[in-house]
Amino acid sequence: MQNTLKIIIFSFLVSLLAACVYKRDLPQGNLITPDMVSQLQPGMSRQQVVQVMGSPLMYNAFDDASWNYVYRLKDADDNITEKQVSLVFNGNQLADIQTAGDIGATPRIQQRDAPASAASAGPGEVVSPMGSPASNPEGGSADPTL
Repeated sequence: MQNTLKIIIFSFLVSLLAACVYKRDLPQGNLITPDMVSQLQPGMSRQQVVQVMGSPLMYNAFDDASWNYVYRLKDADDNITEKQVSLVFNGNQLADIQTAGDIGATPRIQQRDAPASAASAGPGEVVSPMGSPASNPEGGSADPTL
């Protein structure tokens, strides 16, 4: 009887702990905000586009005239937000801007407490694992996971 009671209590406690699973938001790709998209204008140079949007997530291997920026956010409640901006260049000039998804929605990303060294990083910089800022020479998001 004692062992059966211990097994029942242990099973109950394990089932309670299994229900306490932390799920976090999972952002992937280039962060795309409405402000960034509104700054894009036909006739901009590739360098100006990189300053506004950052480096594209995907380059077209067969045609360097197309740049694609993709953003996907799966939040803790399993809601998925997807955005895509496709840019077409004519030479060095931006010729066409195509968007897909809800570009106007600002993504909600959970904020975490940053290490003290992260507060000292300036725009276009990320904190390396060693704690020192690492600059992104191309501008935009320096974190490759964003």
